[in-house]
Amino acid sequence: MIDLELEDVKRIAELPYDWGRFDGKTLLISGGTGFIGNFICDVIRYRNKHYGSHIHIVSLSRHGGDSDDTVEKIAADITQPISYNGPVDYILHLASNTHPAQYAADPVGTITTNIIGCNNLLKLAVEKKVNRFLLASSNEIYGQGPEYPMDESYSGYIDCNTARAGYNESKRTCEALCQSYRSQYGVDCVIARFTRTIGADHKKDTKAISQFMEKAVNGEDIVLKSKGNQRYSFCYVADTASGAIKVLLDGISGEAYNISDDDEGMTLGQYAEFIAGIADKKVVYQIEQNDSVSKAVYALMDTKKIKNIGWKPLYTVSDGLRRAYQIYKERQQ
Repeated sequence: MIDLELEDVKRIAELPYDWGRFDGKTLLISGGTGFIGNFICDVIRYRNKHYGSHIHIVSLSRHGGDSDDTVEKIAADITQPISYNGPVDYILHLASNTHPAQYAADPVGTITTNIIGCNNLLKLAVEKKVNRFLLASSNEIYGQGPEYPMDESYSGYIDCNTARAGYNESKRTCEALCQSYRSQYGVDCVIARFTRTIGADHKKDTKAISQFMEKAVNGEDIVLKSKGNQRYSFCYVADTASGAIKVLLDGISGEAYNISDDDEGMTLGQYAEFIAGIADKKVVYQIEQNDSVSKAVYALMDTKKIKNIGWKPLYTVSDGLRRAYQIYKERQQ
């Protein structure tokens, strides 16, 4: 692990959280090999190594992978019934199609993975009598937002009669499923609404910021396919992971929490220029129509609610972009 990556993991693993509640417990994470899931696994590995926490993780993903002393990796299709013979104390449901290219190529799979997968994991939560179930939801459930930051009570406009709406609407349904299982079966559920996560992912990502970063790291000019006037919230992966863990530990049952770094007042185009500046490149505008991308012009998240339970971001968006660039460049060496 590169020094900056290890520093991020260490900072999150040493936050003054009530980590002892996880000691000796089993956390089942769907999407455990994904960007956020993998970071959480690294945090728990650090806790086990340096604090003797004896936390066991069961990581469910399409391809499984090699297990280690902390993480038991299992290949699983969450659209099929899920069985696990051992105990499970917490479930973090992070698995989902999250990229515009995936929405466009497999809109049916996007919906079914979200809804059926969530239902299967909630069934497992009932079976295992888990302490708590965390759903990873999304800022996409808000649809077209206003010019001001949206709090958790906001309910925006989504044109449901489009294939692109499958992601937004299925995430909304997953939130409703959590409330239904909470009401009918007594499952303790909390919801983490992630915004656009940035950082040095190991997997190819088709989101705008990730494409900008890929161009910059490869020494190419950044291509912007819109005017860049959009105003979005972003969150560095370490802050996203720390927010999810904080909600899992201290969120109020049944409540949803926005997780985002603080707004810096920059448009998408200005962030493109910022990333280009890091790499000493420029931004080239090639405006095109693309039905697979979000049509939201404003998607700003209010984070007062999660800050009221003791969470705060450790990084600014600009910090996160600089760190991601440095990590990518170090990986190239």
